[in-house]
Amino acid sequence: MSYIKTSLNLSAPALDALKKMAAKRGVTVAEIVRQAIATEKFFVDEVEKGHKILIEDKDRSLRQVVFR
Repeated sequence: MSYIKTSLNLSAPALDALKKMAAKRGVTVAEIVRQAIATEKFFVDEVEKGHKILIEDKDRSLRQVVFR
């Protein structure tokens, strides 16, 4: 796959969060952004199909994730 270079305007806290996630996973900031886009696309696609996104807590109770 080929990539196209782009630039983003991010707040300092957002960039810091990306850098921390990248370091924790041992990948680049660009890879974290690509993963975030893929994750967002998955969620949007599922919600558009009428599906719900749920989080199961440790006690097995479920909470629905509500998207904007």
